[in-house]
Amino acid sequence: MREPAPAVFPVFRSRITAALLARVYIGDGEYSVADLAKAAQTDTGTTAREVRRLESAGVVRSRVVGRAKLVRADREAPFYRPLRDLVVITLGPADVLGEELVGLGGVSAAAIFGSWAARAAGEAGPSPADIDLLVIGRPDRDDLHEAVGRARMRLGRDVNTVVLSPDRWNAAEDPFIVELRVRPMVALSRIPAPRDQAAAQ
Repeated sequence: MREPAPAVFPVFRSRITAALLARVYIGDGEYSVADLAKAAQTDTGTTAREVRRLESAGVVRSRVVGRAKLVRADREAPFYRPLRDLVVITLGPADVLGEELVGLGGVSAAAIFGSWAARAAGEAGPSPADIDLLVIGRPDRDDLHEAVGRARMRLGRDVNTVVLSPDRWNAAEDPFIVELRVRPMVALSRIPAPRDQAAAQ
């Protein structure tokens, strides 16, 4: 007799499921079904069905407050930590920010730095409350603000952006740049890394 697939097997069954996991596992908080629907760019009915599937698999938990159903990652699940790591790697800030910045003119390089990059590199410490983004180039500030705002909504975390001109990034005597160069950085998907740009010049 053929055994059914484990309940957790369809975790990445669709774009919507991936979006929900990215919000609850990376945002690391409680979110209403309406919030999750907005993050997944779908309707609340579809979102509610996905939430029920993930609850059945033990991936998320929920509670009802008033008329709102609040959803969060199930931290007591035996697979919570490896699943969270997988979600961060595959659906996390580097991928989301890369998607939002890839078509932005004036961006010659970008990367995540600071606490999030340090944790991704294996340094011990508390989970970062926000994400530090380094952008090298001369992008339109309004376009950059909109792109980062979209990423912030998708990730459920604040994104602090530092924009440096290529000349300043290549200024070896700048103490801030010297510190950045020796600290961990996480490259964005489809965007050149700052260190790659420096090496090419």
